[in-house]
Amino acid sequence: MAQPQKPPAVDTVLGRRRTHLGTALIVGLLALPFVGLAVSTSAGLHPGVPLVVTGPAALVGFVLISEMPTGRNRGQTSGSLLTARTATGLRTVDLAQIERVRLLTSFSRGGVSDRVVLVRDSHGVLLGLREQTDVRRVRRALDQRARNGVPPRVSGAAAAYLGMTPDGTARHTVLSWLATVLGICCYLSAVAVLARAV
Repeated sequence: MAQPQKPPAVDTVLGRRRTHLGTALIVGLLALPFVGLAVSTSAGLHPGVPLVVTGPAALVGFVLISEMPTGRNRGQTSGSLLTARTATGLRTVDLAQIERVRLLTSFSRGGVSDRVVLVRDSHGVLLGLREQTDVRRVRRALDQRARNGVPPRVSGAAAAYLGMTPDGTARHTVLSWLATVLGICCYLSAVAVLARAV
């Protein structure tokens, strides 16, 4: 039986471009309601008209905050390179050159719905990892870096999730939930204020 082919490592320039593209897409989607309201003012439309169209787009933007950089399946390795397919295409991070590691927590009605380890390497490529196999690869890479005396920046929550510290993720979870709720409330308030102003 033929073995499935591993995806080739992605050039760092292309990976960085896909990282920036994902960020720009999210920002663009979240900005659409404001742009729509500005256009409605100049066109003399009722503010509700653009919000009907741009509101769902903004909702998609919120969902993509965690989905855009995250690998859709388990990554494939070649040496220290880890390649996974994201919403903007394949990205490759160099685990031997990790620069920063953070933990992103998402919520649903039932509580925590997802935890993603966000890894950025020295080339500026960002890749989110949720598969435990990939998370363990990151932990091994960080342990190797620590032995070499050049540890990257790892947030306290990411260190706890990776099992590098005895601390738990309860504080991070509470703060992430508050930041999510307050962020959405502030965003909706800003849209409502602008809609009333026009």
